[in-house]
Amino acid sequence: MKALQTTIAVIVLLVANAAGAANNGHGHNKHGFKPRQDLYEYARVTSVQRIYREVEISRPVRDCWEEPVYHTRSQPRRSAGGMLVGGLVGGFIGHQLGRGNARKVATVIGTIAGAKIGHDVVSGQSGHGSPEIARYEEHCRTRYEVDYEKIIDGYDVTYNYRGNSYQVEMPYDPGKRIKMRVQFAPVF
Repeated sequence: MKALQTTIAVIVLLVANAAGAANNGHGHNKHGFKPRQDLYEYARVTSVQRIYREVEISRPVRDCWEEPVYHTRSQPRRSAGGMLVGGLVGGFIGHQLGRGNARKVATVIGTIAGAKIGHDVVSGQSGHGSPEIARYEEHCRTRYEVDYEKIIDGYDVTYNYRGNSYQVEMPYDPGKRIKMRVQFAPVF
């Protein structure tokens, strides 16, 4: 019987809180009664258990690396200076090697070969097609590391009020006691 009275008092307390908020502070309820002065009592907290919730936390991680990228020259540089020097050197060598009528042929062949070698040397070609140039470029990508963490989602509070034990879930830890607002409702 005493437990039933206490349970009714707690329910009345909760209903009275809602009704007090609904009357917008005018001091009267729908029956025209003025509520009595609010009474506050404290209930002793006997146990508080944390309620955990697991959440997923995704953190972006940026990975970067250097990678060689090869570029091919579309048009080799032209150098008249390289061809001229190569042709002179080649012609001189060809003139030194040849004798008689062969000297003129050796000079012409040396000039042509020297001009080609001089052109290739100045333009960076080795005679095997277009040159490739390697440059290092930074490449990056973003990936996500996923972790799971437990966070406190509330508190399961057990308290003792007038010899009876009650349990309530609260968003905060109330400490050693809970302040309770008690109102008495008129009996019809």
